Amino acid sequence: MAVLPCQQKPESTTKDDDELLKLAPVDPYTGKDPAVMAAAGIVAYGPFAWADNHNTADIDNVLGERRVLWMETAHFRLGLTLKSASWPDEQDQKKALQEELRVLHKRVPKIPEKPKKLDPWIRMHLYAQRVEAAYAEFLKLIGATDADFPAKGPKQREGAYLGLPDKFLVLLFQKKSDMARYMDRFCNRKEETSSRFFHDKTCQMLVCVAAEGLEGFNEAGIHGHVMFAVYHNLVNGYNGFFYPLPLWLDEGLAHWYSRSVPTSTINCQVRDDEAVAEDKQNDWPLKVRRRAQHEGAWFKFETMAAWEKWEDMGYHAHAQSWSRVDYLMQLDREKFGLMVRELKGLPLSTASYAEQGAQVRTMAQKLLFDLYEMDAATFDTKWRDWVLKTYPKK
Repeated sequence: MAVLPCQQKPESTTKDDDELLKLAPVDPYTGKDPAVMAAAGIVAYGPFAWADNHNTADIDNVLGERRVLWMETAHFRLGLTLKSASWPDEQDQKKALQEELRVLHKRVPKIPEKPKKLDPWIRMHLYAQRVEAAYAEFLKLIGATDADFPAKGPKQREGAYLGLPDKFLVLLFQKKSDMARYMDRFCNRKEETSSRFFHDKTCQMLVCVAAEGLEGFNEAGIHGHVMFAVYHNLVNGYNGFFYPLPLWLDEGLAHWYSRSVPTSTINCQVRDDEAVAEDKQNDWPLKVRRRAQHEGAWFKFETMAAWEKWEDMGYHAHAQSWSRVDYLMQLDREKFGLMVRELKGLPLSTASYAEQGAQVRTMAQKLLFDLYEMDAATFDTKWRDWVLKTYPKK
Protein backbone atom coordinates (compact mmCIF):
# COMPACT_ATOMS: atom_id res chain seq x y z
CA MET A 1 0.00 0.00 0.00
CA ALA A 2 1.40 3.37 -1.00
CA VAL A 3 1.94 5.97 1.71
CA LEU A 4 0.18 9.24 0.99
CA PRO A 5 2.26 12.43 1.32
CA CYS A 6 0.31 13.55 4.38
CA GLN A 7 1.11 10.25 6.08
CA GLN A 8 4.83 10.36 5.49
CA LYS A 9 7.12 11.09 8.38
CA PRO A 10 9.04 14.35 8.07
CA GLU A 11 12.70 14.01 7.18
CA SER A 12 15.17 13.40 10.02
CA THR A 13 12.56 11.85 12.29
CA THR A 14 12.93 8.66 14.31
CA LYS A 15 10.70 6.38 16.30
CA ASP A 16 11.17 8.73 19.25
CA ASP A 17 9.18 11.35 17.34
CA ASP A 18 6.09 9.18 16.89
CA GLU A 19 4.30 10.63 19.91
CA LEU A 20 4.57 14.20 18.64
CA LEU A 21 3.67 13.24 15.08
CA LYS A 22 0.52 11.49 16.28
CA LEU A 23 -0.68 14.58 18.14
CA ALA A 24 -3.41 16.65 16.57
CA PRO A 25 -2.01 19.90 15.14
CA VAL A 26 -4.42 21.85 17.38
CA ASP A 27 -3.96 22.05 21.15
CA PRO A 28 -6.58 19.56 22.40
CA TYR A 29 -7.01 21.37 25.72
CA THR A 30 -7.95 24.81 24.39
CA GLY A 31 -9.10 23.89 20.88
CA LYS A 32 -7.85 27.40 20.03
CA ASP A 33 -10.95 28.79 21.74
CA PRO A 34 -10.16 32.51 22.23
CA ALA A 35 -11.77 32.62 25.69
CA VAL A 36 -9.88 29.58 26.96
CA MET A 37 -6.65 30.85 25.42
CA ALA A 38 -7.09 34.20 27.13
CA ALA A 39 -7.73 32.51 30.48
CA ALA A 40 -4.57 30.45 30.00
CA GLY A 41 -2.52 33.48 29.01
CA ILE A 42 -1.93 32.17 25.48
CA VAL A 43 -1.50 34.83 22.83
CA ALA A 44 -1.00 32.53 19.82
CA TYR A 45 0.11 29.18 18.50
CA GLY A 46 2.58 28.74 15.65
CA PRO A 47 3.46 29.78 13.08
CA PHE A 48 4.80 33.13 14.27
CA ALA A 49 7.95 35.23 14.16
CA TRP A 50 10.75 33.80 16.30
CA ALA A 51 14.02 35.73 16.32
CA ASP A 52 16.42 37.64 14.09
CA ASN A 53 15.39 36.91 10.50
CA HIS A 54 13.63 33.56 11.03
CA ASN A 55 10.22 32.31 12.14
CA THR A 56 8.82 29.04 13.46
CA ALA A 57 8.13 27.79 9.93
CA ASP A 58 11.83 28.18 9.14
CA ILE A 59 12.69 26.10 12.21
CA ASP A 60 10.12 23.47 11.18
CA ASN A 61 11.75 23.28 7.77
CA VAL A 62 15.06 22.43 9.42
CA LEU A 63 13.79 20.08 12.14
CA GLY A 64 10.79 18.55 10.38
CA GLU A 65 7.14 19.52 10.10
CA ARG A 66 4.88 18.87 13.11
CA ARG A 67 7.78 17.92 15.36
CA VAL A 68 7.70 21.12 17.44
CA LEU A 69 4.77 22.47 19.46
CA TRP A 70 4.69 26.28 19.43
CA MET A 71 3.05 28.63 21.91
CA GLU A 72 3.25 32.37 22.57
CA THR A 73 2.38 34.06 25.86
CA ALA A 74 2.49 37.69 27.00
CA HIS A 75 6.27 37.79 27.45
CA PHE A 76 7.57 34.53 25.93
CA ARG A 77 7.62 32.40 22.82
CA LEU A 78 8.08 28.69 23.44
CA GLY A 79 8.88 25.66 21.32
CA LEU A 80 8.75 22.11 22.70
CA THR A 81 9.46 18.56 21.52
CA LEU A 82 9.52 16.90 24.96
CA LYS A 83 7.89 13.49 25.17
CA SER A 84 5.40 12.46 27.86
CA ALA A 85 6.64 12.34 31.44
CA SER A 86 5.42 10.19 34.33
CA TRP A 87 4.46 11.47 37.75
CA PRO A 88 7.44 11.77 40.10
CA ASP A 89 7.92 9.24 42.87
CA GLU A 90 9.21 11.78 45.40
CA GLN A 91 6.45 13.17 47.61
CA ASP A 92 7.62 16.80 47.58
CA GLN A 93 7.88 16.79 43.79
CA LYS A 94 4.47 15.16 43.48
CA LYS A 95 2.90 17.76 45.80
CA ALA A 96 4.44 20.68 43.91
CA LEU A 97 3.31 19.31 40.54
CA GLN A 98 -0.20 18.72 41.86
CA GLU A 99 -0.43 22.37 42.91
CA GLU A 100 0.75 23.54 39.48
CA LEU A 101 -1.85 21.36 37.78
CA ARG A 102 -4.56 22.59 40.13
CA VAL A 103 -3.87 26.16 39.01
CA LEU A 104 -3.62 25.10 35.37
CA HIS A 105 -6.93 23.19 35.55
CA LYS A 106 -8.70 26.35 36.70
CA ARG A 107 -7.40 28.17 33.65
CA VAL A 108 -7.86 25.31 31.19
CA PRO A 109 -10.64 23.02 32.51
CA LYS A 110 -9.93 20.26 29.96
CA ILE A 111 -6.51 19.67 31.53
CA PRO A 112 -7.14 17.21 34.39
CA GLU A 113 -5.94 18.09 37.88
CA LYS A 114 -4.24 14.71 37.99
CA PRO A 115 -3.62 13.33 34.51
CA LYS A 116 -2.23 9.82 34.17
CA LYS A 117 0.83 11.26 32.47
CA LEU A 118 2.19 14.63 31.44
CA ASP A 119 1.76 14.55 27.68
CA PRO A 120 3.61 17.05 25.44
CA TRP A 121 0.76 19.57 25.36
CA ILE A 122 0.35 19.47 29.14
CA ARG A 123 4.10 19.98 29.55
CA MET A 124 3.89 22.94 27.17
CA HIS A 125 1.09 24.48 29.25
CA LEU A 126 3.05 23.88 32.45
CA TYR A 127 6.17 25.58 31.08
CA ALA A 128 4.15 28.50 29.74
CA GLN A 129 2.65 28.93 33.20
CA ARG A 130 6.06 28.58 34.87
CA VAL A 131 7.94 31.12 32.78
CA GLU A 132 5.18 33.70 33.06
CA ALA A 133 5.14 33.21 36.84
CA ALA A 134 8.92 33.74 36.83
CA TYR A 135 8.50 36.95 34.83
CA ALA A 136 5.91 38.22 37.33
CA GLU A 137 8.18 37.30 40.24
CA PHE A 138 11.10 39.17 38.68
CA LEU A 139 8.93 42.26 38.11
CA LYS A 140 7.99 42.08 41.78
CA LEU A 141 11.65 41.87 42.80
CA ILE A 142 12.64 45.01 40.87
CA GLY A 143 9.47 46.84 41.94
CA ALA A 144 8.11 47.26 38.42
CA THR A 145 5.09 46.47 36.26
CA ASP A 146 4.61 46.12 32.51
CA ALA A 147 3.55 49.78 32.48
CA ASP A 148 7.14 50.72 33.35
CA PHE A 149 8.28 49.27 30.00
CA PRO A 150 6.16 50.92 27.31
CA ALA A 151 7.02 49.89 23.79
CA LYS A 152 9.02 52.77 22.32
CA GLY A 153 11.39 51.42 19.73
CA PRO A 154 13.48 48.57 18.38
CA LYS A 155 16.51 49.16 20.61
CA GLN A 156 17.48 47.82 24.02
CA ARG A 157 16.22 49.93 26.94
CA GLU A 158 13.36 51.02 24.68
CA GLY A 159 11.34 47.80 24.56
CA ALA A 160 8.27 46.44 26.31
CA TYR A 161 9.92 43.27 27.66
CA LEU A 162 11.99 44.42 30.64
CA GLY A 163 13.46 46.95 28.23
CA LEU A 164 14.13 44.51 25.38
CA PRO A 165 12.22 45.11 22.14
CA ASP A 166 10.92 41.56 21.70
CA LYS A 167 9.88 38.54 23.73
CA PHE A 168 12.04 36.07 25.63
CA LEU A 169 12.50 32.65 23.99
CA VAL A 170 12.43 29.11 25.38
CA LEU A 171 13.21 25.99 23.31
CA LEU A 172 12.79 22.62 25.05
CA PHE A 173 14.03 19.73 22.94
CA GLN A 174 13.88 16.05 23.76
CA LYS A 175 16.87 15.13 21.58
CA LYS A 176 20.38 16.54 21.55
CA SER A 177 20.47 16.25 17.77
CA ASP A 178 17.54 18.68 17.40
CA MET A 179 19.17 21.22 19.68
CA ALA A 180 22.46 20.84 17.83
CA ARG A 181 20.78 21.51 14.49
CA TYR A 182 18.93 24.56 15.79
CA MET A 183 22.02 26.05 17.44
CA ASP A 184 24.17 25.39 14.38
CA ARG A 185 21.68 26.72 11.82
CA PHE A 186 20.22 29.71 13.67
CA CYS A 187 22.87 30.63 16.27
CA ASN A 188 26.08 29.53 14.53
CA ARG A 189 27.13 27.66 17.67
CA LYS A 190 27.96 24.06 18.51
CA GLU A 191 25.76 23.20 21.50
CA GLU A 192 23.64 20.13 22.19
CA THR A 193 22.74 20.07 25.89
CA SER A 194 21.93 23.46 27.40
CA SER A 195 22.65 27.00 26.32
CA ARG A 196 21.63 30.61 26.78
CA PHE A 197 21.99 32.78 23.69
CA PHE A 198 21.42 36.41 22.70
CA HIS A 199 19.86 36.92 19.26
CA ASP A 200 21.45 40.28 18.54
CA LYS A 201 19.37 41.39 15.56
CA THR A 202 16.10 41.35 17.49
CA CYS A 203 17.75 41.61 20.93
CA GLN A 204 16.12 38.47 22.35
CA MET A 205 17.32 36.16 25.09
CA LEU A 206 17.03 32.42 24.36
CA VAL A 207 17.03 29.42 26.70
CA CYS A 208 17.66 26.22 24.75
CA VAL A 209 17.72 22.81 26.46
CA ALA A 210 17.84 19.18 25.33
CA ALA A 211 16.44 16.81 27.96
CA GLU A 212 18.45 13.93 26.51
CA GLY A 213 21.65 15.74 27.43
CA LEU A 214 20.67 16.28 31.07
CA GLU A 215 21.62 12.84 32.34
CA GLY A 216 20.01 11.92 35.64
CA PHE A 217 17.46 14.76 35.45
CA ASN A 218 13.82 13.73 35.87
CA GLU A 219 10.91 16.04 35.01
CA ALA A 220 11.42 18.09 38.18
CA GLY A 221 15.15 18.33 37.50
CA ILE A 222 14.55 19.61 33.97
CA HIS A 223 11.99 22.06 35.37
CA GLY A 224 14.53 23.40 37.88
CA HIS A 225 17.23 23.65 35.22
CA VAL A 226 14.98 25.58 32.85
CA MET A 227 13.97 28.02 35.59
CA PHE A 228 17.63 28.53 36.50
CA ALA A 229 18.34 29.54 32.89
CA VAL A 230 15.16 31.64 32.56
CA TYR A 231 15.99 33.72 35.63
CA HIS A 232 19.51 34.23 34.27
CA ASN A 233 18.01 35.61 31.08
CA LEU A 234 15.51 37.81 32.89
CA VAL A 235 18.12 39.53 35.05
CA ASN A 236 20.65 39.81 32.21
CA GLY A 237 18.09 40.98 29.66
CA TYR A 238 16.55 43.51 32.04
CA ASN A 239 17.28 47.04 30.81
CA GLY A 240 19.45 45.67 28.03
CA PHE A 241 22.17 43.07 27.66
CA PHE A 242 25.15 45.43 27.61
CA TYR A 243 27.52 44.31 30.37
CA PRO A 244 27.95 41.40 32.78
CA LEU A 245 26.66 41.41 36.33
CA PRO A 246 28.87 40.26 39.21
CA LEU A 247 29.01 36.47 38.99
CA TRP A 248 28.17 35.88 42.66
CA LEU A 249 24.97 37.91 42.24
CA ASP A 250 24.03 36.61 38.80
CA GLU A 251 24.53 32.94 39.70
CA GLY A 252 23.26 33.33 43.25
CA LEU A 253 19.99 34.94 42.17
CA ALA A 254 19.29 32.30 39.51
CA HIS A 255 19.98 29.57 42.06
CA TRP A 256 17.83 31.28 44.69
CA TYR A 257 14.72 31.23 42.53
CA SER A 258 15.29 27.91 40.78
CA ARG A 259 15.90 26.06 44.05
CA SER A 260 12.24 26.57 44.93
CA VAL A 261 11.63 23.66 42.54
CA PRO A 262 11.94 20.46 44.61
CA THR A 263 14.60 18.34 42.94
CA SER A 264 17.78 16.54 43.90
CA THR A 265 19.74 17.75 40.87
CA ILE A 266 22.00 20.82 40.88
CA ASN A 267 22.80 23.42 38.26
CA CYS A 268 26.56 23.63 38.59
CA GLN A 269 29.64 21.50 38.08
CA VAL A 270 31.49 19.71 40.86
CA ARG A 271 35.18 20.20 40.08
CA ASP A 272 37.66 17.37 40.27
CA ASP A 273 39.24 18.85 43.41
CA GLU A 274 35.87 19.00 45.22
CA ALA A 275 34.81 15.84 47.03
CA VAL A 276 31.03 15.98 47.38
CA ALA A 277 28.90 12.86 47.79
CA GLU A 278 26.50 12.63 44.85
CA ASP A 279 23.44 11.96 47.03
CA LYS A 280 24.22 15.05 49.15
CA GLN A 281 25.04 17.55 46.41
CA ASN A 282 21.71 19.36 46.63
CA ASP A 283 21.84 19.87 50.41
CA TRP A 284 23.25 23.37 50.15
CA PRO A 285 22.19 24.76 53.56
CA LEU A 286 24.07 21.95 55.32
CA LYS A 287 27.08 22.18 52.99
CA VAL A 288 27.35 25.94 53.41
CA ARG A 289 26.96 25.76 57.19
CA ARG A 290 29.71 23.18 57.56
CA ARG A 291 32.09 25.36 55.56
CA ALA A 292 31.09 28.55 57.37
CA GLN A 293 32.09 26.96 60.68
CA HIS A 294 35.76 26.81 59.74
CA GLU A 295 38.04 29.71 58.91
CA GLY A 296 39.55 29.27 55.45
CA ALA A 297 36.81 26.87 54.28
CA TRP A 298 34.51 29.60 53.00
CA PHE A 299 35.00 32.31 50.38
CA LYS A 300 35.54 35.85 51.59
CA PHE A 301 33.40 38.38 49.81
CA GLU A 302 36.45 40.18 48.42
CA THR A 303 37.31 36.94 46.60
CA MET A 304 33.75 36.42 45.38
CA ALA A 305 33.44 40.01 44.17
CA ALA A 306 36.46 39.50 41.91
CA TRP A 307 35.15 36.42 40.07
CA GLU A 308 35.00 37.19 36.36
CA LYS A 309 34.51 33.84 34.61
CA TRP A 310 32.11 30.99 35.22
CA GLU A 311 35.14 28.69 35.17
CA ASP A 312 36.36 30.48 38.32
CA MET A 313 33.44 28.94 40.22
CA GLY A 314 33.11 25.38 41.44
CA TYR A 315 30.44 23.64 43.52
CA HIS A 316 31.17 25.50 46.78
CA ALA A 317 31.38 28.83 44.96
CA HIS A 318 27.89 28.33 43.55
CA ALA A 319 26.47 27.16 46.88
CA GLN A 320 27.96 30.11 48.75
CA SER A 321 26.82 32.59 46.07
CA TRP A 322 23.30 31.25 46.55
CA SER A 323 23.70 31.63 50.31
CA ARG A 324 24.95 35.23 50.06
CA VAL A 325 21.87 36.09 47.99
CA ASP A 326 19.69 34.10 50.39
CA TYR A 327 20.99 36.20 53.29
CA LEU A 328 20.48 39.53 51.50
CA MET A 329 16.99 38.54 50.31
CA GLN A 330 15.97 37.51 53.84
CA LEU A 331 17.51 40.66 55.29
CA ASP A 332 15.67 43.04 52.93
CA ARG A 333 14.34 41.85 49.58
CA GLU A 334 13.30 45.34 48.53
CA LYS A 335 16.87 46.58 48.93
CA PHE A 336 18.17 43.65 46.93
CA GLY A 337 15.74 44.51 44.13
CA LEU A 338 16.99 48.09 44.26
CA MET A 339 20.56 46.80 43.95
CA VAL A 340 19.60 44.91 40.80
CA ARG A 341 17.84 48.01 39.40
CA GLU A 342 20.86 50.20 40.05
CA LEU A 343 23.31 47.72 38.55
CA LYS A 344 21.18 47.29 35.42
CA GLY A 345 20.58 51.01 34.97
CA LEU A 346 24.14 52.26 34.70
CA PRO A 347 24.84 54.75 31.91
CA LEU A 348 26.11 53.11 28.74
CA SER A 349 29.73 53.74 27.87
CA THR A 350 32.25 53.03 25.15
CA ALA A 351 34.29 50.86 27.52
CA SER A 352 34.82 47.22 26.58
CA TYR A 353 32.57 44.45 27.88
CA ALA A 354 35.30 43.39 30.34
CA GLU A 355 35.95 46.96 31.49
CA GLN A 356 32.25 47.55 32.11
CA GLY A 357 32.10 44.28 34.04
CA ALA A 358 34.86 45.53 36.35
CA GLN A 359 32.96 48.79 36.87
CA VAL A 360 29.77 46.90 37.72
CA ARG A 361 31.58 44.68 40.24
CA THR A 362 32.90 47.81 41.97
CA MET A 363 29.44 49.37 41.87
CA ALA A 364 27.94 46.29 43.52
CA GLN A 365 30.26 46.64 46.49
CA LYS A 366 29.35 50.31 46.83
CA LEU A 367 25.64 49.48 46.72
CA LEU A 368 26.13 46.81 49.36
CA PHE A 369 27.50 49.50 51.64
CA ASP A 370 24.93 52.16 50.68
CA LEU A 371 21.89 49.89 50.98
CA TYR A 372 22.86 47.39 53.67
CA GLU A 373 25.58 49.41 55.47
CA MET A 374 28.07 46.57 55.05
CA ASP A 375 31.57 46.63 53.69
CA ALA A 376 33.13 43.33 52.58
CA ALA A 377 34.42 42.37 56.05
CA THR A 378 31.11 43.21 57.74
CA PHE A 379 29.23 41.25 55.09
CA ASP A 380 31.44 38.24 55.82
CA THR A 381 30.87 38.45 59.57
CA LYS A 382 27.12 38.99 59.47
CA TRP A 383 26.58 36.37 56.78
CA ARG A 384 28.51 33.73 58.73
CA ASP A 385 26.61 34.50 61.93
CA TRP A 386 23.31 34.23 60.07
CA VAL A 387 24.27 30.96 58.38
CA LEU A 388 25.27 29.36 61.70
CA LYS A 389 21.99 30.44 63.29
CA THR A 390 19.73 29.64 60.34
CA TYR A 391 20.93 26.60 58.42
CA PRO A 392 20.57 23.11 59.94
CA LYS A 393 23.50 21.32 61.59
CA LYS A 394 22.57 17.99 60.02
